[in-house]
Amino acid sequence: MRKFVKRTAGWIHATLIMAMVMPLLYAFGAKQPDDIGQNLFYKCLVIILPVVATDLIIKKCEGLLSYLILSVLVFAATAAAGWVAAGSLHQSFILWIYLFVLLCETIFVIISRMSERLRRNEEQEVSKDTDPTWRPSLDSLRTPSFAVLIFFVAAYAVAVNLNNPAVCNAALFCAIVYTVITFLYLHVCETENYLALNKRTCNIPSKRIYGIGNGMLAIFMLLFIVVMLPALFTISNRHYRDLRESTAFINIDYTELIEENERQADTPMPPEAWMEQFGAPEPPPEWLDTLFYIMEAIVAILLAAALIKIIYDTFRAFRAAADENGDIVEELAETNEGVKIKRLRISRRKLSERERIRKEYRKFIRRYRKERPARYESPTEIERNAGISESEECKKIHNQYELARYRQEG
Repeated sequence: MRKFVKRTAGWIHATLIMAMVMPLLYAFGAKQPDDIGQNLFYKCLVIILPVVATDLIIKKCEGLLSYLILSVLVFAATAAAGWVAAGSLHQSFILWIYLFVLLCETIFVIISRMSERLRRNEEQEVSKDTDPTWRPSLDSLRTPSFAVLIFFVAAYAVAVNLNNPAVCNAALFCAIVYTVITFLYLHVCETENYLALNKRTCNIPSKRIYGIGNGMLAIFMLLFIVVMLPALFTISNRHYRDLRESTAFINIDYTELIEENERQADTPMPPEAWMEQFGAPEPPPEWLDTLFYIMEAIVAILLAAALIKIIYDTFRAFRAAADENGDIVEELAETNEGVKIKRLRISRRKLSERERIRKEYRKFIRRYRKERPARYESPTEIERNAGISESEECKKIHNQYELARYRQEG
């Protein structure tokens, strides 16, 4: 369930950001609010198709060729879905701008998924031996963050100052949904981190941890709803203005333009007059043309060789980046050198009675206490810190340990 929540939050994160690009561009170009702007944001939500599809196929494809073939199919499916979702845009030039932006975003998603998979393996190979605290870089298409809310706030401010209520509503909707999914994503991530720490420390039940975390998440969500309600109730009371209309009162002085045209009246001598006066230029020698052709051929061959090498290295690195389960694949070099294993002599000496009791006491304490006791702790303090000082079994083995500890040998 935690993996599903994190993956879904990443899908919504990427979808909302890219779906807001086209309405924001439309706000700059639209003079007056119209019916096209009302539903443009919902049409842009088609970008969720390549976001989800590429995330699923990048984990299943072992080779670059299979990923590229499936990416072409995703690209075609996105174009068809965008054409169907356009609807009322078919009678406007906005359709071609909408399809262009949608397909550019699709290409961006495809390339980002591929480069993220290649970069993950390279970073791990470089950093795992040099920096013990190294962590993989965050993927921009999978990691929601509260810092992205600045983008939606900026889009809202731009739409208010360009007299576009539809874009304002879309930006407000995106900010609300994005805040909710960011809360959920961070809640799951921090809970997983605490569970990992809990396994090495105090072993608190996971149900109790989830109960505390869910309670805090509910409090934060309640506070967010209280803050959000005034913004929803005051949608109809926004004060819009169009900053582009402020340039309508600028007076232009045309006398400077007239004087500039008069100065340009004296045109320079045309090329025909130069040819009549000095004659036609001589053609370049043949050896110079041949040299240029040879240089162009060499550059073309080098570019083709570089392209082939890049494609070949990419095919190899793409398969080595991750296998079907997402695990790192290591290439082990074959060597003929044998590994010599030195056998250690294990002492088979029979333990004395005192040593046997001390060994049993240490094993008994280790069952109930994970951390190692301090040197200054007495047996009574050790048992009390382990929480077993009142048990009958502890009292029995404590007496045996005290007798074995203080009595003389023989």
